[in-house]
Amino acid sequence: MKKLDLKWNMIILLVIIWLVPILMASFVVYYLVSDRMSSQISAELSLSMNKAVYSIDTSLDECVNASRNATYFNVISDNWSTYKKTGEKQALYDSMTIYLSSQYRFNANLDTTMVFFTEDPELFYSTYSSGSSYDNVIRFRENHLKSALKIGETLDSGIMLYQGSDSLYLIRNLLNDRYKPFAMIVMELNKSNIFDSLNTVWAYDEAYVFLDGVRISGNESGLPETVELFKATGGPVIERFNKDYYVYFTENYNGAFLSYVVKLDSGLLFGEIRTTYYLLIIVLLSLIPLVVTLFVYVRRRVSEPVGNLVKAAAEISAGNYGYHITDKSAGSREFDYLNDSFNSMSDELKNQFEKIYVEEIALRDANIKALQSQINPHFLNNTLEIINWEARLNGVYKVSSMIEALSTMLNSTLNRKDEKTITLREEMEYVDAYLYIISQRMGKRLKITKKVDENLLGREVPRLIIQPIVENAVEHGAKAATESAVSIEVFAKDGYMYIAVRNTGNMSAEDMAKVKHLLFDQETTEKHHASIGIRNVNKRLKLMYGDDCGLNIYNDGNDTESLLTLKTGGVSR
Repeated sequence: MKKLDLKWNMIILLVIIWLVPILMASFVVYYLVSDRMSSQISAELSLSMNKAVYSIDTSLDECVNASRNATYFNVISDNWSTYKKTGEKQALYDSMTIYLSSQYRFNANLDTTMVFFTEDPELFYSTYSSGSSYDNVIRFRENHLKSALKIGETLDSGIMLYQGSDSLYLIRNLLNDRYKPFAMIVMELNKSNIFDSLNTVWAYDEAYVFLDGVRISGNESGLPETVELFKATGGPVIERFNKDYYVYFTENYNGAFLSYVVKLDSGLLFGEIRTTYYLLIIVLLSLIPLVVTLFVYVRRRVSEPVGNLVKAAAEISAGNYGYHITDKSAGSREFDYLNDSFNSMSDELKNQFEKIYVEEIALRDANIKALQSQINPHFLNNTLEIINWEARLNGVYKVSSMIEALSTMLNSTLNRKDEKTITLREEMEYVDAYLYIISQRMGKRLKITKKVDENLLGREVPRLIIQPIVENAVEHGAKAATESAVSIEVFAKDGYMYIAVRNTGNMSAEDMAKVKHLLFDQETTEKHHASIGIRNVNKRLKLMYGDDCGLNIYNDGNDTESLLTLKTGGVSR
């Protein structure tokens, strides 16, 4: 799992130990405050609604009592009795008009008051307030008089609220001394005045009044159809419809159900809750600069200095010894000390590395020269012995060619120019010189083949790196059979140069153990010149190219192969 860097760890830590608790605490505070305020709002709405309904009931009761006075004072019944005896309509009109005007004209809860006699409904008398007109009386007589008479037949001594057109009427029978209806009093109620107390409900926006479920006051399209009016008979009910809130209450008033609905002003209703909400938002927003300041401070004082140290460590790991941390903007004594200590360590590491490198190069050059000096005498002695033997057996006509080849060999071993590497072409010339000399000794018993990639002839290779391996192959192959073959193949693959020398015959288990000891053990007591050559070649290649190069010797079942591995890019420094 990939680890997060310091910056993101710091952000996560801030969120977990600071931001999350603050948000949770703010949510809890907001929830508790909102819940408490909601309870207070519900209580306030219920109280103000009950007061408004009580005020409405008081106004209605005043109207009912005013209707009863028409019976209790006997003025109307006396006027009716006098009229029945005298038959004088004018006298009846005058007395009825004076009475109605004095009793009801100035009642603010009444728009019009009308009295008519059931035996002769044409005997109709009325009064109206300054805010009303005689048109109200005419409208009632034309549209609702018959309905009122029918209602009176079943009303007995009670009262009834009656909705006609846009007016609300209170209807009552007037009874004689034998408790028989002889007249009716109809009062057109002033709805604006009677229901005005609904405006006192807290957060009032609009009001609606219903009589037995039929709207008698308020905007027709302003109330949702889903309001269940009769659910509020036990007390005020507060509900939300769409985005609006309503409080409503239904009461049974003298056998009629009056429902009062008040649409609430949401802005006023939840103003305090919104104030609390905005206050919490302001508090949370005020924390942002603090969080940003803390984050920037920690990033500059901790995260960036640590990042500089990590970057510097990566530079050292990449081999950039002596790398310095130049940014000291952290302003912290501890980080300044760490930066100075790191720079000092980097300088010391660079000095030590350069010292070790110089010593290693010097030691490698000394080892190479020592190895080359071990190779040269052995071959020179063998060559002189061959020339001497050839001169004794065959005469002098071959001596010239052999001396020429010997001269080439001597030039390679003496290395007057002190060269560590030569071209593959030059190295193969030394190998050819050796093969010429050795072929003169072995004649047809030795078969030599070569396959060299000409594109590699210009590449640099270590001096005297192939000849010792060819010499070993010749000696080993000569032991294995009367006739032997040696092949040399040079090719490149995947950034490496390979020199494969194959000879007839397989090595025994004992020979393989010796080879393994020569190639892989650090020290050996082997004195044989061929063995020394194998060991020296392997050691030189590893010193010059690295541990992934060197000499390996294999048996493939038919032949023995010695494989030299070099890097095509050149000598490792």
